[in-house]
Amino acid sequence: MPANTNNSQAEQVPLRDITACPGCDVVVATKPVSVPFGSHLLCPRCRHTINDPRRNTVDRTLALSLTGLLVFIPAHFMLLLQFDAMGLVDQATVVDSMTAVMEQQYLFVGIMILLSAIIVPLVKLTLLCGVSLGLRLKKFPRRLPFMFRWYCHLEEWGMTEVYLIGILVTIIKMSHMAEISYEKGFTAFLILTAALVGTAFTLDRHYYWNKIEELNHAPGKPANDASGPTARAVPGQPALAANLIQCHTCHKLLPFRDPEPGHELTCPRCGATVHKRKPGALTVTWALVITAAILSLPANLLPIMEVSFLGTPDRSTIMDGIIYFFQTGSYGIGLVILTASILVPLFKIVGLVLLLYSIQFNRWSHLTQKSIMFRFIEFIGRWSMLDIFVIALLCALVDFGFFTTITAAPAATFFTLVVLCTMFAAISFDPRLMWDIVNSNESRNRTLNP
Repeated sequence: MPANTNNSQAEQVPLRDITACPGCDVVVATKPVSVPFGSHLLCPRCRHTINDPRRNTVDRTLALSLTGLLVFIPAHFMLLLQFDAMGLVDQATVVDSMTAVMEQQYLFVGIMILLSAIIVPLVKLTLLCGVSLGLRLKKFPRRLPFMFRWYCHLEEWGMTEVYLIGILVTIIKMSHMAEISYEKGFTAFLILTAALVGTAFTLDRHYYWNKIEELNHAPGKPANDASGPTARAVPGQPALAANLIQCHTCHKLLPFRDPEPGHELTCPRCGATVHKRKPGALTVTWALVITAAILSLPANLLPIMEVSFLGTPDRSTIMDGIIYFFQTGSYGIGLVILTASILVPLFKIVGLVLLLYSIQFNRWSHLTQKSIMFRFIEFIGRWSMLDIFVIALLCALVDFGFFTTITAAPAATFFTLVVLCTMFAAISFDPRLMWDIVNSNESRNRTLNP
């Protein structure tokens, strides 16, 4: 059952006993609230999860990240699949899918596959394993904030699970055209994906940041000196109204003070630069959303893949591929591709435009629903890369010379750019700006009607 807080209190609470919701900036009491394992502490206003305790988080996360590192090399460099079509055999690894696209002069698409499917997952596992080991042994206190901060920044850019779905789509797409053999790399990739997904369920970020702060704390020094021991606020009021700001990376609540000229305000726990609101959030998000909308036209209208059979090329768009799956009876895969490649990008663009419109024109109705929609946009952002992964795998696995060959087509670059723009747009957007409208109206009403 979700845990909640009672914000009807009128008295001020010390800074050490409160936090602020990252989604709407409302002050929420964290003590004496006790959140049991399996429960959630939710923001009473926007329903954002503030705390989600996980049992034995350090040990379980360490074990899973170590497992992922052990199978990482075989998962990417050992053979995934082997296709046998009329005596012609082709096989590929994960790395082959990236190099095949690059060899076809789609360097940008290949680099994105390299980063999202290989480099970022490796860096994530390494950072998470290092931080977990440091907390377990109580070692390397100065390095842990930097390592965990970068893990948090890179979290959504690792797309191993999306790549695995791409493998399954490829298998279904080719099952009636070739005999498919599963190699050792496929098993290793399954284990790697399970390990990475498992860390998402075992990692307790709130616990990790608190332990990192404790480990970095000098013995005998007051625990709340860096955050201002006299700072207080009333639960239910906006943090900014109480002259408090929150680090957007580790969510530590801090008293706001104007930085010295030429300097920036930094979080004492994770070292990230802290601002009242994300700088240029509206301008940057608008620019990225408009760019994504423009790029969506060539991404959907131009061909994204070319199949050459006996020397005769046949180019197909994203929609052509979806129609193919429906015509062959693979309705489930057709719906997956339709959702990931057409509906998700469209939903992200339209949803972000709606949120930006609400801020620009002071539309403060249904803010809770809009906040939930924004978190959903953040979650689904990377799943649009599914079609790119499928094309890359087909390029590597279906190369039978004059008989049949699959290559990428121009829309692949445009589609990858659409995914990047929408993901960066969600990152640059600050949902607290929506709630600032309500906060300013409430402050104005209190001034007019004391």
